[in-house]
Amino acid sequence: MIFKETKKKSPSYRAARIFRTNACLLDKKLAALGLCHGQLPYLLGVATQAGQTQDELATSIRVHRAATARTLKGMEDAGLITRKENPENRRQKLVYPTDKANALIDDVLAILDEQNELMLKGFTTEEKIQLLTLMDRVLDNLDNAIKEGCNV
Repeated sequence: MIFKETKKKSPSYRAARIFRTNACLLDKKLAALGLCHGQLPYLLGVATQAGQTQDELATSIRVHRAATARTLKGMEDAGLITRKENPENRRQKLVYPTDKANALIDDVLAILDEQNELMLKGFTTEEKIQLLTLMDRVLDNLDNAIKEGCNV
């Protein structure tokens, strides 16, 4: 009973449930492209800024370096990215999208647009703006907490 009352007041519970439900729906759509939702931050991050280091990518998408290395290995095996030694620092790997990955971007963005429409179905324009504004405030609070000492 305590958890039931707690989750009524919990933005974390709602955010986690939204994430899990959205991930399930996205995975069904992305499967046709040979992708899963967990690859999207990496794919879009690398497509947006080709040639960044693995560490830069991990930091920008707020994922641990070890998890980033594992995911990128799978994406490399699938022919979605290439990793090249950084000529300025041979211990670093620079990450680039392949032609295969670049060919998927428009389809991925269309799926994400479709998913956003689904999530905001029935919302007025004002409600959409208000929701996104409030979510941005939550993100700012969390980003500030990370800056104050939480290493991802």
